[in-house]
Amino acid sequence: MAPMHPQWRFDGLSRREWLGSVAALGLLPGGLMAQAAPRSQRVVGVAQELGNGRFLYTEVHDQVLAADGAVVTALTTYHAADGREFARKTLDYRQNRSVPAFRLDQPLHRYSEGLRLMGDQAEVFKVDQGKEKRSQIQLGGGAVAADSGFNQLLIDAMPRLRQGETLSFRLIVAGQTDQFRFRAKAIGEGRVEDEPALRLKVEPDSLLRWLVDPLELAYGLQPPRLLDYRGVSNILNPDTGEVYRKVRVSYPKELPVEARAALKAKG
Repeated sequence: MAPMHPQWRFDGLSRREWLGSVAALGLLPGGLMAQAAPRSQRVVGVAQELGNGRFLYTEVHDQVLAADGAVVTALTTYHAADGREFARKTLDYRQNRSVPAFRLDQPLHRYSEGLRLMGDQAEVFKVDQGKEKRSQIQLGGGAVAADSGFNQLLIDAMPRLRQGETLSFRLIVAGQTDQFRFRAKAIGEGRVEDEPALRLKVEPDSLLRWLVDPLELAYGLQPPRLLDYRGVSNILNPDTGEVYRKVRVSYPKELPVEARAALKAKG
């Protein structure tokens, strides 16, 4: 996650790299939860192809929680329809809620990326087909997020977003070893599985928004948590090595048959 992707360029970025930068980057949601132990929970997401609903993969988020319910650490595994794990990510929020230390591994494609915190800096890295790249990014100077910390940033900003404010922030993208300017705003209210939800649009805060589709997310309000995500995935298809370009990731109260079968095969 040597790239197998067509090299369409946007300001020096390959299409795969740019798609990775505009993805939600592995949001840590709230949805279908099963209490595994005190101060821990499991959240299961279902990824389907946007438009036709074809099942793609499941996300299993095993989270350790603080006393106030905030996520402290997490392990996310990604499973194909046959149950095999094809990607794994560890996250640690103890130093920074919106910029967690993390590592994502997709061994089938010899790809890894991650971030570690060093005071007021973040060091990001990626290893793609044995080639490694690293860089340091300053954390000061306004709202900033990385990977699943993007979800935490939106949750913290929910009162402002509900009031119609636009949230501008920097998104650190480990896969690009760089950062980009984004903005988020509410575009309406609706319901997801009969639950009231706030719909958000997230897009580049630059001219690149004219070249790529925005992300659309729906958040439950009591408590704020991600219910539905539509856009590009930052996960590579285990069979083709291509990014999933248009996905819907949801966190249903009842898992579809394909997701239940995948988790059963996982064991």
